[in-house]
Amino acid sequence: MENNSEKKQPEVENQKAVDRIAAVRELIFGENMQQYNSEFADVYDKIQALKDQTEKNLSESVSNLENKLADLESLMDHKFQDLNDDLDKRLADLDDEKADRRKLGKALEKIALMLQE
Repeated sequence: MENNSEKKQPEVENQKAVDRIAAVRELIFGENMQQYNSEFADVYDKIQALKDQTEKNLSESVSNLENKLADLESLMDHKFQDLNDDLDKRLADLDDEKADRRKLGKALEKIALMLQE
């Protein structure tokens, strides 16, 4: 039994020394450690706020680009439709001009026949 208490005695002494060192360390560095922890917490909060703001800005930018692309696509569709309508009108006008030429040609033929008579 005595042997067991002899083994515990150095362990108790070592623990007391460790506790004293911890107390001295706390006296010397404790305030600085609290200040560092506070500063690190502030830096972490600022980093988190910047990250959140960056994600928000990125999301808004993506949404803005998607809207602009949709607007551009709509504009291009309208322009193509306008061009198609204009082309159809011009083709119809060409057909009318050809028809007028035919009518003119037939009228000239009639005049020529009348002159020959």
